[in-house]
Amino acid sequence: MGRGKWVLRIAFMGLLLAQRTYASPDTRPDAIRLKVSVFNDALVPQSVLRAAELRAQAVFAEAGVALTWLDCGTPGHWHAELGCQDVVFPTHLSVRLVTGRPIGSGDIFGQSFLNEQGQGNYANVYLTPLSSARALGVVGEGDLLGFVVVHELGHLLLGKNSHSGEGLMRAKWEIAELREAARGNLLFTQSETEQMRMRYWSALAQAEGASAKLRAAGK
Repeated sequence: MGRGKWVLRIAFMGLLLAQRTYASPDTRPDAIRLKVSVFNDALVPQSVLRAAELRAQAVFAEAGVALTWLDCGTPGHWHAELGCQDVVFPTHLSVRLVTGRPIGSGDIFGQSFLNEQGQGNYANVYLTPLSSARALGVVGEGDLLGFVVVHELGHLLLGKNSHSGEGLMRAKWEIAELREAARGNLLFTQSETEQMRMRYWSALAQAEGASAKLRAAGK
């Protein structure tokens, strides 16, 4: 890790009970409904995974996003009945927790994969650099994992060039950001929240319009 800095970059490109999913309590009619499939390839302990889930739900709730976290299981024990593969932008995204790190990447915790139009459904979080990060001296492992997951999902929801000069979407988390994370105060900015909402509803309207055209054409 760099001295006092923990880097998050974007690159283009365990089991809880199967029947249990957890949705954040935001029931407002204008709340964004986001489903996230989480594939635990790295065999993250359930206590850490649960803490990450709760942290991610809390951060998104602050932004008016009602998050449903689908624990899709571990290699050889996938929970197909949860619909984990039914990924579609912008309502259902996927995060894969993996060991190792991208080749030549340094201490990158995560990657979100976007196409040329700035849309994407998939992100990776790398547990090898995260589990040995000096950041863990400030914030717990489960909370840190939750914040990293939210950061990568933020890239998917915000699109290209979505790093910020402050807050959760800052490219480099320094000690000040980590202290805010430890307090539960590392959040999306108001402008990021508004951009997410605008982009979400626009993409949803486009998808529904395309489906309506197909139905009208009898396809």
